[in-house]
Amino acid sequence: MAESIPEDVVVDILLRLPAKSLVRFKCVCKRWRSLISDRAFAKWHLQRLKAGDLIPSQRIIIGGGIGPLKTVDYEALDGGGEGRVVVPHGIKPLRESRIVGSCDGLLCLIGPSNFVIYNPTTREYIELPGSDFVDQATLFSGARNNSFYGFGYDSQSDDYKIALVVGDVVEVENGKVAIFSLKSCSWRMTMIEVPFQEEGVECCGPALYWKGALHWHVYVWNTNEEGFSAIMSFDLSEEKFHQVLPVPPIDEDILLLGLEIHGANLFIYNTAQNPRIEAWMTDEYGIGARWEKWFSIDSEAFINWNTPFKKIPLAYTRSGKIVFLMDRKWMILFNPEYNTCQDHLLGTDFVTEYAIYLETLVSPYLGGGAVE
Repeated sequence: MAESIPEDVVVDILLRLPAKSLVRFKCVCKRWRSLISDRAFAKWHLQRLKAGDLIPSQRIIIGGGIGPLKTVDYEALDGGGEGRVVVPHGIKPLRESRIVGSCDGLLCLIGPSNFVIYNPTTREYIELPGSDFVDQATLFSGARNNSFYGFGYDSQSDDYKIALVVGDVVEVENGKVAIFSLKSCSWRMTMIEVPFQEEGVECCGPALYWKGALHWHVYVWNTNEEGFSAIMSFDLSEEKFHQVLPVPPIDEDILLLGLEIHGANLFIYNTAQNPRIEAWMTDEYGIGARWEKWFSIDSEAFINWNTPFKKIPLAYTRSGKIVFLMDRKWMILFNPEYNTCQDHLLGTDFVTEYAIYLETLVSPYLGGGAVE
């Protein structure tokens, strides 16, 4: 009976299913395995996924440097999903790793001596060749410490790229940027004009891929030692730095902490040292982009979590709870309606790495294949 179903009907049915289910369905028959493994099918599936609600397909991946990365299904954590809540990942080339970035279901990871592109849903990975002008060991040991690097998709060339500023981002008039192309599987160096050439720039967190560019929240110090927050971006198609997004209008005593992704939107949040933990969200791009207040929580709601560590908002569940990474060991589901918290120990000694990723079929072996 299954053999009598037209191919286009089978394709249409399978495209509506989650990537995790499709990975299992490769075992149904050779016909399905060939179809689901096809590059064009992965591209169509990603396109359909991006045309709808991304949040049900989002997962959080966490790591602590040493030991396996772990996926956290925060909907299952909230009681709204099925299966295991925390799933470990064993990647043979990386006994320890740091997360460079996430894009279209692919993670870029760095170990002491190599980069790896990994799909946590399909468990496929590819080791990348090294480069004479990229000191990966130093980058690995100093990751997250004022380093400008990231991973994303170039729609013009249908290619995934790693971009890495070599040296200090403001030490010369033109910055040295190392770029890796997954399609050609090679590194190259280019000289690119960088913003804030007369000031000092402090990177406030990892790069996030959004709308074709890498984005960093930075703190800029001018010659009078006065500072201000800004958002710096690197367009992966143009291969140029820009400052095209404003920060939200906030009180002077509020210190913005970092950027995150929620669905197809970008949000920025402040530190827990303020009386309220707040976040602003935007789906617009450009100098005139408008930010809307996403949430505002009284810090006293976290009275049991009076720790020096950051309280990092990561996601929003379908039931309306806000997911926080707390004390680098716990995940907290905060219910803004009742000001209550649910605590979940992650089983990892010290979470230092995290990212939001989509469950997709995009393969690291295929190079390009994403869609905007």
